[in-house]
Amino acid sequence: NAGLKLTEYIRNKDSDMPIVLQSTNSEFDQVVKKINASFIHKNSPTLLQDLEDFIVNNFGFGDFVFRDRKGKEISRANDLKKFQKILRKIPSNSLEYHASKNHFSNWLAVRGEFNIASNLRPVKIRDFNNINDLRKVIIDEIEAGRHARSEGRVVQYSDDVKDENINFVRLSTGSLGGKARGLAFAINLLNETSLNDKFANINIRVPKVAVIGTDEFDYFMNENKLWKIAFAKDKSDKSIINAFLKGSLSKKIKSTLSKYLSNIKNPIAVRSSSLLEDSQYQPLAGMYATYMLPNADQSKSIRLEELIKAIKLVYASTYLKEPKSLIEGSVHRHEEEKMAIIIMELIGKKHEHRFYPSISGLAQSFNYYPVSYMKRKEGVVYLALGLGRTIAEGEKSLRFSPKYPGIIPQYYSVRSTISNSQNQFYALDLKKGMKQLKGGLSENTSIFDLDTAEKDRELDWAASVVTKADNVVKDSLRHDGTRVITFPSVLKWKTAPLPELLMDLLALGESSLGCPVEIEFAVNLFNQEDKMNEFCLLQIKPMVVGGLDRIQEFDSIQKQNILCRSNIALGNGVIDNIRNIIIVNPKTFDAGKTKLIAKQIEKINEKMIDKEKYVLIGPGRWGSADPWLGIPVDWDQISNAKVIVEYGMKSFPVDPSFGSHFFQNVTSMRIGYFTLNHKNKSDSLDLKWINSQSTKQKTKFIKWIQLEKPLTITIDGQTGDGNIIKPLGPVKESMDEQETSGI
Repeated sequence: NAGLKLTEYIRNKDSDMPIVLQSTNSEFDQVVKKINASFIHKNSPTLLQDLEDFIVNNFGFGDFVFRDRKGKEISRANDLKKFQKILRKIPSNSLEYHASKNHFSNWLAVRGEFNIASNLRPVKIRDFNNINDLRKVIIDEIEAGRHARSEGRVVQYSDDVKDENINFVRLSTGSLGGKARGLAFAINLLNETSLNDKFANINIRVPKVAVIGTDEFDYFMNENKLWKIAFAKDKSDKSIINAFLKGSLSKKIKSTLSKYLSNIKNPIAVRSSSLLEDSQYQPLAGMYATYMLPNADQSKSIRLEELIKAIKLVYASTYLKEPKSLIEGSVHRHEEEKMAIIIMELIGKKHEHRFYPSISGLAQSFNYYPVSYMKRKEGVVYLALGLGRTIAEGEKSLRFSPKYPGIIPQYYSVRSTISNSQNQFYALDLKKGMKQLKGGLSENTSIFDLDTAEKDRELDWAASVVTKADNVVKDSLRHDGTRVITFPSVLKWKTAPLPELLMDLLALGESSLGCPVEIEFAVNLFNQEDKMNEFCLLQIKPMVVGGLDRIQEFDSIQKQNILCRSNIALGNGVIDNIRNIIIVNPKTFDAGKTKLIAKQIEKINEKMIDKEKYVLIGPGRWGSADPWLGIPVDWDQISNAKVIVEYGMKSFPVDPSFGSHFFQNVTSMRIGYFTLNHKNKSDSLDLKWINSQSTKQKTKFIKWIQLEKPLTITIDGQTGDGNIIKPLGPVKESMDEQETSGI
């Protein structure tokens, strides 16, 4: 009777455990049936078959067969996706039957879904008021398990996976490109860390991503015979764009895109992901196009037409004038470049016809401008209201160290807070469709003022008020006065733990990549209790930083021999072959004429024989998209500059350009960058010496000087000290541009 006693003991411990008793005593058959167990006679001629049937039917092997209480088959599932689908439809009595016997958790465990099985095992019918509540819990648990399993994988798109909850899907073969590789890395980084547990009150994720590999780019270029026009030096940007728009994508990718769009209802961003983008050595930042599409038309064919046009425009941007200039100045050949396409969920919230996030941001693990207690390696963060174009183009944004979020250098007084605060923001206008793309590469975002953001309730998180009554900054919109963007909710009140989260992410990224990193992100903040705030990691890539070897050869240079000195100089090493200076005259400078000044600089840049290099000196932010903050030059307008100096003036004080794509390219091309603070007595520029030199060409606003002997430029990457030394003779040691990691 030992077998019978063991059976009874197990049943007392677990009412649902499948048990079979083998015995030669046929009387046990009726006994074990009373305790819900099975019996097999040891001498049965079908013993092995009976055992196999028991195991298959009770231990979860094979298909899951949904039955009613009488054992009649209703349906069956051979995978988790179908299992979840059938669960939504089976009769309540069938659901109750299987749940009461732990059939669901058994079947899931056998299939290796141990987390889902262990979560469902303790769930009992008696814990629910009705069976549909139980049904929802089971389905939600399976959905969460499928999502966790699919995260971090790059899945090839097919009809079988189009409904899967997958973060990263590949729509065609070929390389993913630099930016997409960074996104795949970001997904894995988040999955392998406990950040979501540590920061439980904010959902940390990467947006849903689909990638068209570079094989489609090769097909597009070959089938449409575009290589010749792409590399032609006499073709304008407009003619290249028109040629690419006339081309056709492959039938296969158009069919795949059509199916993919069926499941995408939110706005999307179509981004470049070239082979050379975001590489650790000379990454190309912001050179290629990005398009944001409302994806809101009721007609799927129109939405597909918009998407295909955006893809062609991104392809065309590979061969426009500015990227060509940048690549020609690097170690790369343009023939090496190929383009993959990222189709990414756009992060934001809908306000009437506007779509934008509460916060866009850029974080860098190396701080070029440490002030107060800050150290260079503690990093720096730039925040802006709305879409990230504000930061990418060097417009007004809030800059702080994640370790010291209370120190905001550009807000050193009430007046500076008003003048340096962001006063407009970018959003995607959902009312615009194809019109956005008609003008080639014209930007497809719209500008709105802060009144609009306040109406949208987004200033609740983003703004403080300089009060009319007493001219002080208060963190409440109830006061009358000028709205200024200070982000008090995240920097002071910890509505979202942004500084701490960014410090952890930067440290993780740096330790994983083995170099300083840059992170782009967007944050959505919500008032509703049922909606969790979310932090979306949009991009992680190596950050180009000047080398940190000390330069000591020129420490003894006397002050009268120094043309320019800065305590905030970027790069590292010695440059000794520059004889040209282009300077914007501070006496005649007119902030209202900066676009004209940029054109005049471009004309001199084109006259440099054999692409001879020069020192470029001028006020304010170089490369700013806002002409009132500095000279709004594009890269191709100053492509021969080797050292850039930006000086502040009492009548024209502005923040430096760091964080913009323009600046990142300046850095990756190993260009020396000097910032002269007009309030810092140790910074200097010898204008008297410059004015005494013979002029090769000048206008009302600029002067081109060509020296007989070259200048010597020294930059200490560790301290940030930089000197431009007047021609004195040969230099002891020059910089090897091929071997250094920075300037």
